[in-house]
Amino acid sequence: MELVPQYWWIGLIAIVVIVLLSKKTSKAFGGETEEIDAKRAAELIEQEQALLIDLAEKTTFDKGHISCAVNMPGISFINGTAELSVTSKPVILVPMKGLIPMPVVQYMDSVGVPKTYIFKGGLEAWKEAGLPL
Repeated sequence: MELVPQYWWIGLIAIVVIVLLSKKTSKAFGGETEEIDAKRAAELIEQEQALLIDLAEKTTFDKGHISCAVNMPGISFINGTAELSVTSKPVILVPMKGLIPMPVVQYMDSVGVPKTYIFKGGLEAWKEAGLPL
């Protein structure tokens, strides 16, 4: 315990290094993302500034989805069959079961999508915000 007051700066350096590495690692292994809510997602879509991609499996998507969403199941990014026709706009991803597979974010980064957003709350949050289906 006597060493802690004398060498506190080592702990501070370790924390700084961990933070810097985590930022670089997140960019290197999957690009940068930002979480947004239903209101912000609707604004981006309404202004035609973003494309909404629902990552749910087709059967789940067919049961109910946001009207402007494009269905691209998460597995299509994992197995390499995904093809995004518009890469000049930011993309809003609707997670499948609340999860975004790393290959989806990596794919968006690799094809040059300028910004990737993660829509938190999915269909339920969209409904709760009173937005159209």
